[in-house]
Amino acid sequence: MLIRPETQQDQADVHALTCAAFQRDDEARLVDLLRDKHGEEAISLVAEIPGSGLAGHIMLSPAPIVDEAGHVVSNGLALAPVSVDPAGQRSGVGSALCRSALSCAQARGAPYVVLIGHPAYYPRFGFVPAGPLGIRCPYEGVPEEAFMIARLDRPAMEGVSGLVRFDSVFEGL
Repeated sequence: MLIRPETQQDQADVHALTCAAFQRDDEARLVDLLRDKHGEEAISLVAEIPGSGLAGHIMLSPAPIVDEAGHVVSNGLALAPVSVDPAGQRSGVGSALCRSALSCAQARGAPYVVLIGHPAYYPRFGFVPAGPLGIRCPYEGVPEEAFMIARLDRPAMEGVSGLVRFDSVFEGL
């Protein structure tokens, strides 16, 4: 399996793969909108199995933390979504994508990655509940244990607290 940056030629396959993974098109439209809006600011990776095509995709997009006055106190990334072809689920594709995306984020100097996800899955990649660290989710009704953060640069995150501002395209879906 090869993890590599998504190319323009991959976009239609990523859309189809994401629709198949989630059995609807909301997440695929999210990927398209984030890609169009953020371009190279986003991290968009694919997992390719030589001779078999794409097995998975992951995207990270800008998600700053803001204080009570709305001022940005830290710039990081949000992980959403991660998609794995239904035929290849539980084969390590999603884990490989998560590790690679976090490595890319760290290489870019992102101090953190946030997500809303399954609390039994993401801790293996260094994610912990964000609320106890003073990082708040902007959405009501999200279980505290599902809103998580991976602190990639702990010294840079010392004393950082506030509200994560997910891109507005998340709210339109």
